[in-house]
Amino acid sequence: MPLFVYGTLCFEEVLGALLGRVPCAEPAALAGWRAAALARRPYPGLVPAPGGLARGCLLRGLTPEECAVLDAFEGAEYTMRAVAVDGGRAARTYVWCGGDVLAEDWDAERYAERVIAAYGR
Repeated sequence: MPLFVYGTLCFEEVLGALLGRVPCAEPAALAGWRAAALARRPYPGLVPAPGGLARGCLLRGLTPEECAVLDAFEGAEYTMRAVAVDGGRAARTYVWCGGDVLAEDWDAERYAERVIAAYGR
């Protein structure tokens, strides 16, 4: 089943560093959720948001080994959940289970400016 990602895993630099390759990805959106900024963390958490829309990417063709790497990267503060993206396509995604959720959405551009440059070093 495809994996919907919405934060750091949308960046080719991050995927390449983790997996040694960049899987096939296409833009996708998940209604009723948002990629929330988290206090003291550079990455977002997917949280329910009535009327919200989390934009991200749908990753296809991941191997079981690659899925295990991504699970370890995401850690225990996320849980896997089945979702329907873009009005019905089945996928799975990492949902934030921790605290420290801020009112604002995560800023991908700010993350790219501050963090992504380190992946190219």
